Amino acid sequence: MTDRPSRQPAIAFMRGRLFWKLLGINLFVAALAVAVAAVLVGRLAEEIFANLMHDFNIKVDPLHGRFVGELARSLLLASIIAVAAGAILSVVMTRRVMSPVRGMMRMAERIAHGDYGVRVGADGRDELASLAHTLNQMADSLATLERLRKDLVANVAHELRTPLSNLRGYLEALRDGVTPPSAETVGMLHGEVMRLVRLVDALHELSRFDARLPVLRREPVDLRDLVERLLALRSGEFAAKRIVLASHITAGLTVEADLDLLSQAASNLFDNALKYTPPDGHVSVEAALDNGVVRLAVTNSGEGIPEDDLPFIFERFYRGEKSRSRSSGGAGIGLAIVREVARAHGGQAGATSGDGRTTVWIALPS
Repeated sequence: MTDRPSRQPAIAFMRGRLFWKLLGINLFVAALAVAVAAVLVGRLAEEIFANLMHDFNIKVDPLHGRFVGELARSLLLASIIAVAAGAILSVVMTRRVMSPVRGMMRMAERIAHGDYGVRVGADGRDELASLAHTLNQMADSLATLERLRKDLVANVAHELRTPLSNLRGYLEALRDGVTPPSAETVGMLHGEVMRLVRLVDALHELSRFDARLPVLRREPVDLRDLVERLLALRSGEFAAKRIVLASHITAGLTVEADLDLLSQAASNLFDNALKYTPPDGHVSVEAALDNGVVRLAVTNSGEGIPEDDLPFIFERFYRGEKSRSRSSGGAGIGLAIVREVARAHGGQAGATSGDGRTTVWIALPS
């Protein structure tokens, strides 16, 4: 609130400086044009005038003075008209430029104070409209980052609160002799500690992953070999839930990628399908080349993802309220890592869900 009174004088000062700059530029151009015209027209007219006077044997001096005077008055009138036109154009241009600039200045000030919902009009196709459009995109990105930051803090706090509350309650009960120490109680406390350990490990994995993303070691990766190797490692887990597993990978399909990061992303896709596929369900893995893009998709049967949750399942620590909560033990970073791997390789990730089938995919340039 204390900055608001100083903003209007700053804008007025900026507007005044801009007006005088535009006026000065217009006057300079007008003066230069009049000066060039005076020199060129004056010399040419004087030469033509002298030749005519010589051809008709007329005395030059009286008429020459009158000619020079009329030429000077004409140039003076042209200068006055040019100055007036320059001043009018300067006023018009100042108002036209300052109106969107004032809006963008107010927008920037509100963003600086944490209001990311403000937007500015981006009509037209000139540079100012392009700048306004870019500012709106920046505000959208900042709003998204702020929302994700708040969600991350809230989700991590929730993940910490529950096991810590359980640990505190049981430890106080043990201290006060309310609950006798038993193997069952110790096992329950150990489970809560392990839940905290998994969360800390997830945060540590994210920090290591973010540090590694800028440094990619690209190499040709045979996608079929990679998928078959990863599925072979998880075959026992799929068999334990009696999940029917099918793989359809085009032979010879390769992609330029960081092998370790791509392996982690694919493994996260398989882990996601394994976690949310019910017993006796189905999981299919497909990969193909389409318009220069290699798309690896994992489809599983099951309850599916609510439509309201779909846009957010790739966010870090996102908690779906229905089918995909972390009650089953997930930390909420698997699909977030899939998306980051896709972005690091210039690709994208996405998901669809409906009719009891959910497909999560990653697409990379071939």
